[in-house]
Amino acid sequence: MSRDVVKVILWEEKQKDYLKKIYDLQFIPRIGEEIYINKENWKVTRIEHDVEVSEINIYMELTKKAKQEKSFSSETNSK
Repeated sequence: MSRDVVKVILWEEKQKDYLKKIYDLQFIPRIGEEIYINKENWKVTRIEHDVEVSEINIYMELTKKAKQEKSFSSETNSK
C-alpha cells in the first residue's frame, strides 16, 4: 500500500513567513486546538488544504500564558 507524502506548513496568522514545514505528519490539528511549537503554545485558527500540490497550510496564533501559572510557580518557590 503506497501513501503520498503531504507537506504541512505551519504559519503564524497574518504573517508572510512560515514557522515550520513538516512532511508526512501523522495527525492534523483541528481548528481551536492548541499545539506546542518552538517552546510556545499556539492555537490553530484555520486550515487550508491544497489538493493539487498535496499541501496543508495550518494558520495559528500565539496564545498568551495565563497569570495563574506564574503566581502558582512563585508560591511554590517561596515555600
